[in-house]
Amino acid sequence: MYNTYDIPTYPELGNIYPGDYYEALPYDEFIDKNQKLPEGKKVFDIRDFGARPEKDLLNTEAFLKAAAACEKAGGGVILVAGGSYCMGTVYIPSNTTLFIAADSEIKASRNVDLLLAKEKEQIDDRKGESSEGAFVRVKNAEDVTITGGGRINGSGEWYVYEPRELPALVPFETSRLPRRDQAKEINTIPGTLRYYYRQRIRYSEDKYGEGKPNLNRPAALVWVQDSKNVTLDNIILYDSMSWTLHIECCENIIVKNMVIDDNRHVANSDGVDINASDNVLVDHCFISCADDGIVIKNPIRTGRAMTHVHVKRCTVVTVMNAFKIGTETANDISDILVENCTFCMPDIYPGSVSGISLESCDGTNLSDVIIRNITMDKISCPLYICLNKRNRYNEPYTDKVGENRYWGGSIKNIRIENIHADNAEVPAILTGYETTKKDGSVVRRPLENITVTSYHVIYRDNKEIIEIPEMFDEFLEDYPESNAHGDVDAYGIWARHIDNLVLEDINVVPRSCNTRKAICLYDVNNKN
Repeated sequence: MYNTYDIPTYPELGNIYPGDYYEALPYDEFIDKNQKLPEGKKVFDIRDFGARPEKDLLNTEAFLKAAAACEKAGGGVILVAGGSYCMGTVYIPSNTTLFIAADSEIKASRNVDLLLAKEKEQIDDRKGESSEGAFVRVKNAEDVTITGGGRINGSGEWYVYEPRELPALVPFETSRLPRRDQAKEINTIPGTLRYYYRQRIRYSEDKYGEGKPNLNRPAALVWVQDSKNVTLDNIILYDSMSWTLHIECCENIIVKNMVIDDNRHVANSDGVDINASDNVLVDHCFISCADDGIVIKNPIRTGRAMTHVHVKRCTVVTVMNAFKIGTETANDISDILVENCTFCMPDIYPGSVSGISLESCDGTNLSDVIIRNITMDKISCPLYICLNKRNRYNEPYTDKVGENRYWGGSIKNIRIENIHADNAEVPAILTGYETTKKDGSVVRRPLENITVTSYHVIYRDNKEIIEIPEMFDEFLEDYPESNAHGDVDAYGIWARHIDNLVLEDINVVPRSCNTRKAICLYDVNNKN
């Protein structure tokens, strides 16, 4: 029998360094290693179709044969047991349980040609990056479960360049942000929080103009697309090459008892991406990743609103934003509940960029969001809410606000309550925007009905360099991120362009060297 073995596209890559992975991840609290096969269903063991757990042996064909037999039978269980099986892209059909036993894994090929989509399909709206396709696909399917206590391994380090600097295992003495007048070189200002973590990220693109070619890579480890009634329960997603779990244009999705254990320096390795999907539950998951931990997006190509997402009892360890709505925000998003979660960065520096980020920058109307009972530690910015007009999709100028997406969308009816954050670095920023039309008339786009209550924050008591500008930029068209605004004149909460802001039980303890006010409000109406 002819055997085909995995040959890396980029054989010089794949190194792992101390601090890349969170070594204290409590697997036993989230994963049941003794889960039994579901009863009453026909089992299709991939070994019966020729799969062997031999190092670097490609088992794609055997897996797909098992999947085809399962589909032909009207459904059943695809069983992966007995070791590690290397393969290219695989599809899970309707009425199927993919059961990966606790001692086993399916491992993504390091040959990118085996993972890119045969038809060109861009998985998101990232521009200038060679990303498409995924390792495990659930597409146009119903009633699918991925479970078993085993692992889906993405071989992530094999698709990104080496970092400029190794992970930082000790804290930095001084905290500093880049100034707004340094926006064009914002990622390369030495000594800033943004510089510290950006230098340690592994990119697939030539981020620094060194003449390197862009590396091709799959854009997701697991991509659930245009599907209904899909459950991921008791499963480990490991070492993603980009987005880890992408849920797109789906309904009735349950993600629970899941561990994401990614290299925390592989660029774009979000934990859970929920795009244009309704009725999604994410419960009791541990997510350790490099990019946004749990993120809700709705890019223009989906053409649909999304509603009803519930996140609870999750722990998120990430270099970037623990929970985020944005950045791709063209269609409407509503009815989001996040509760009883822990956001932290226990072992590498600097801490996570933000704990809670709510953004509308491309036209989304974001409404009815409740985030409550959140504990944070070593999260640089506990809370960030930003409405601007980035206009990523190049909507034409119009004098009539609301006629298209040119002037952006809206953010309203947001409630943030019972937040406890230790070792913060920068203040909360809550901002809408104000600008003028071509005729000179004013356009004011405020946040509306924002409540922050029981908000308790303690800064890390280190040194800080603060450079407050004479005027604060409106931040109209920039990529929204909490560390991109430069310094402001408050250490606790800085709020601007808001109608009906309620602040209750706010207690922020600054650094001992602090020189700023606790709270600053600009163009804030009906404040309490």
